[in-house]
Amino acid sequence: MSTLERNNESTFLEPRVTESALATLPDCLRRVLLEARKDGLPGRKSILVSSNALANRFVYERWGIRPSQRRRFRTLFATTRKQCRALFQYLLARGRFQWDSAREGHVFGVFKFDEIRGNLILGFVRGSSSLDWTVPSD
Repeated sequence: MSTLERNNESTFLEPRVTESALATLPDCLRRVLLEARKDGLPGRKSILVSSNALANRFVYERWGIRPSQRRRFRTLFATTRKQCRALFQYLLARGRFQWDSAREGHVFGVFKFDEIRGNLILGFVRGSSSLDWTVPSD
């Protein structure tokens, strides 16, 4: 169960974001990429993921708090979004995101699509282990 702390502005309890919770952000990104690849259109070569969208999904999956409740849970969303941006900047610097699952290895090339008011949007391109991909022109 998550650790809770009292918010100064009202009497409700806000989940405390621990480092062990934030360490599961890459797992959430993996699920997003696998779902997008599975449900994607056949002609699409890239998958766009926003750092804020990843943070919103992570908070919803972990604590069941919707993005519309962002004002009430300011600290939770701010901390998670900051960590998502740091993860995205790391992936962008590496240029690739890869992991091994039980059935196969997954490799994605990473490129910067856009950045709007701190919201970093990355494009992920399915690649091979040698990562011979280029930025798509779609």
